Amino acid sequence: MPLQKSRKGTAKEKRNCWLRGNGPYSCRGELKRGLSLNRRYLNRKVRRYRGDALKGSQYRKRCKTVRMVDFT
Repeated sequence: MPLQKSRKGTAKEKRNCWLRGNGPYSCRGELKRGLSLNRRYLNRKVRRYRGDALKGSQYRKRCKTVRMVDFT
């Protein structure tokens, strides 16, 4: 059975890389702790906002949280 080739980078980079890691700033981290799970919290935070319910990236623009991933 062939062994996997090791990739360059420190353990912290691998852990927090949004593409290949499991950390809070990874794709998986976004699924576990991201927008969809924080929607109720964000709704409470913007309840007094005038207008329709926020959708998609409007949540991020209105109130940023520590756990949200910036994919830019």
